Amino acid sequence: MLRTFISKLPPKFYTTDSFVLLVVLFLVAGACLAQDVTESPTSTVKGAAQIEIASSYEWFKEGETKSIGYTVGSLLALYGVSDDVEIRVGMDFQQDGVRVNSERPNNVFSGYTPLQIGLGADLIKEKGFLPKISFIGDLFIPTTGGSDFKQDNLGFGLKAGFFHNIGANQSAQLNYNLGADFGNNDLAYIYAITFLQNIGTIGGAYLELNGNLPDGFSPNHYISAAFYWTPTANIQFDTIVGSGINADQDFYITGRLQIYIPNKKIQTSN
Repeated sequence: MLRTFISKLPPKFYTTDSFVLLVVLFLVAGACLAQDVTESPTSTVKGAAQIEIASSYEWFKEGETKSIGYTVGSLLALYGVSDDVEIRVGMDFQQDGVRVNSERPNNVFSGYTPLQIGLGADLIKEKGFLPKISFIGDLFIPTTGGSDFKQDNLGFGLKAGFFHNIGANQSAQLNYNLGADFGNNDLAYIYAITFLQNIGTIGGAYLELNGNLPDGFSPNHYISAAFYWTPTANIQFDTIVGSGINADQDFYITGRLQIYIPNKKIQTSN
């Protein structure tokens, strides 16, 4: 699952901000054609929800063989149990195939990935140079995946997230994760670090470095860059482009829509 957080920006649109954001978009796309995997601190409050819908495309070419992967639809839903704890539910519909001499693949792996059920909790608040610290835990239920992606055993992912606000107006953020994924008896240690810069009042851009260290295999490292646009305080659009540094990935792109649903009871009482 792919996730950032919706910045709570006022729903205003300024021409100068739009121009700056457009310039940054072209610079980002041209400089760094990778997955966006950094988990942010919990963005929901008690009774509020967030829905994230995404699609992605990636390829890797070696000689005349080109491996192609699609995440046709990725869904992640978050709900705030309290102001510091949220529950997470998600699932992907994925397709993978291999082209030889540009011909359509004969064998395509297609179907739903195992259902993801998890919990995110903010443990320690940010104070001075000390970061905000969060815990993210996910379970992947083996019997719920399609036949091509079904796991034999229960999978899990565990992450510790660290978050810093930067700058006098907190217009930038540094966010980094450390953790591990385990599924089908495969263990991989993972890391991710992201620098995010808000641009005016309508969006921003971020740069991410992430990777995994599978137990018994060589590490894989990726780099990606992205921009996001928040036309209102409760809607965010992301575009992410990236590539593997030493991994089997030549190009990666994701488009994502995030919708934040506030707690109306809290809004009414305020």
